[in-house]
Parts: sequence; C-alpha cells; structure tokens
Amino acid sequence: MKWSRIWFKINMKLWRLGNVQKKISRLPVIDRLVGPILYNEENVYATYIPVGEAIDDLPESILPYQIIGDFVDRASKRFVLNHCPCRTGNKCGNYPRDIGCIFLGDAAGDIDPELGRPVSAREAMEHVTTARGEELIPSIVHSSFDASLFSIDYRKMLAVCFCCNCCCAFRSDMKKGPVAYRDRIIRLPGLVMTTGGDCAACGTCAEACFLGAIELGEEGPVFADFCKGCGRCADACPRGNIHIRLDPAVDTESIILERIGARTDIRGSGRPDAGTTR
Repeated sequence: MKWSRIWFKINMKLWRLGNVQKKISRLPVIDRLVGPILYNEENVYATYIPVGEAIDDLPESILPYQIIGDFVDRASKRFVLNHCPCRTGNKCGNYPRDIGCIFLGDAAGDIDPELGRPVSAREAMEHVTTARGEELIPSIVHSSFDASLFSIDYRKMLAVCFCCNCCCAFRSDMKKGPVAYRDRIIRLPGLVMTTGGDCAACGTCAEACFLGAIELGEEGPVFADFCKGCGRCADACPRGNIHIRLDPAVDTESIILERIGARTDIRGSGRPDAGTTR
C-alpha cells in the first residue's frame, strides 16, 4: 500500500481529534497566542462562493458560479474525491458523505486513485451542480492541511469544497472561535448582502449562520462586519427577503484570481485536460 494512502487513513481515524483541537484553541489565551500560528495567511485561505437562487443577476456583473467555472477551466488537472473528508471523519448523518471536494492543478494528478477519479471540466461543474442540489455551499480553499492529508504539492493545488454547517472544518462551531481561523475565510470581493420585503423576524437566517454574524433588528437582519457572504441565510429565509449581489464596480474575478495566483499555480506546465464548462 502506498505511504500516501496509509497517511490518509491514519488522519481519517484521528479526524475527531481535530474537534478537540478547535475547542482548546478557543480558550482566550491560546486563541490569542497560538491561533495566529496555526491559522495564518500562509497556511489557510478560503472564500465561500454563494450560488443559490438569491443571487441577483445584475447587468455588467458576473455571477459567482462563473468564478468556480473559470478556476476549473484554468486547471491543468481536475480530481473529484469519492468522499468528503470532513463529513466522513465526523460520520455526518445530515448530508451525503459521497460528495467530495474537487482538487485542481498538477498536484491533483498525484492524489491516490483509490480516493477518487480524474474528471473533465464539464464533469467537475456537473459535480458542483449535484452538490448544490444537496444544499452544500461551495468554497475555494487553499490549505496546507489538505496538501499534507493527500501528500501533494501545496504550491500546485487548489480545492473546491462543498460545505455543510455541521461537519465542515471551517463551518462547524466557529461561532465561538478561534478568531484567527475565522479570519482566514475571506469574503468574496464586491459581494453585497441586502434585505427587502416583509421580515417575519422568525430568526431562521440567524440560526442558519455558522458564524453568528446576523442579529435581528427592528427592520430585519443586520449583518456583522465579519459576515463571510456564504449565502446560507439567503437560502434559508422562508420569505426570500435576503439577496446577494456582486458590485459591478468591483472586478471580483480578477481580484480573487490574483490572490489565489499569488499562492498557488493550478495551470501547470502542460495544457489543461479536455472539457469545457460552458
């Protein structure tokens, strides 16, 4: 058996110890001192990409879904995991465990073939659609932990993950910290959250928020500065009163491509595999 497969299986057996680490890292002193070391800019970068029905399609503004498609198109290789490590490790009973992450870049070709399959760009985007059908939130993630988990080159990989509130390493129990971990989730540039309509003050949106970034005001939900714009509150609102748009004045796609490009190269030296998203 390949060492990378053994290493992966060891990590999956010990997965729940990560939950203990999060609880310890919430302690005030450890949060301030150790958090910035464990969860720093070099190790972790994540951006949620809201793609639900609450996205406003404005003239001259791209849709968030297009951003995922452009990353998929640019990648030299694409690999879909058979299972989500977070939901599998936490034995999730609320969402499908067999909807795994998409890995992009040359390093995706080095993932043990028993853990998933290579796909075309079109197949990758079909996988995104399947994940959204299960109400999973896509996120673009560049994490040194992922590189270590699969024994691949950190500078030649990027992941598109599909997150649930209950098990995702970024979403579970982040309401209480650690703050350094929360801050490594970077809001999509130019993303604007708005409210409109007759709010019932039911609190469903606040319950859906994994960061506790929503409070109910006199006229409806109020979003905290650390809201990550994942869109789960908009999907959850029974009256459809929460909307998401991308400001046409902000070149959202160029900004995020530049940020990710400074961290990792997913184009590689060869031509991308066949297949298009559109």
